[in-house]
Amino acid sequence: MTATAFCDIDQVLALTEAMHAAAVEGRWDDLTGLAAEREPVLYAGAMRPAPETLESLKSIMLMDNLIKDLVSAARDETALALDNGRRVRRAVAAYTSF
Repeated sequence: MTATAFCDIDQVLALTEAMHAAAVEGRWDDLTGLAAEREPVLYAGAMRPAPETLESLKSIMLMDNLIKDLVSAARDETALALDNGRRVRRAVAAYTSF
């Protein structure tokens, strides 16, 4: 009989907290690296049937949603800056063509 392997939910929670901190600080490369580090830990085994596991999962899901909001805001901000840069280049090009 084999023993059930359980996911290290504490490590997943710690990595998620680090991901959230990276997103808050705009450290997108760190966020990506932490997400890649978290994924195999998250899927490494079954969830331990305990009330603490449920609470940790709730915290992880909440932080994941906060991270998604921060990423979306940064993406929108970057798109706006890119669009503004294109308008400036077009205006400069139009001005220099006179």
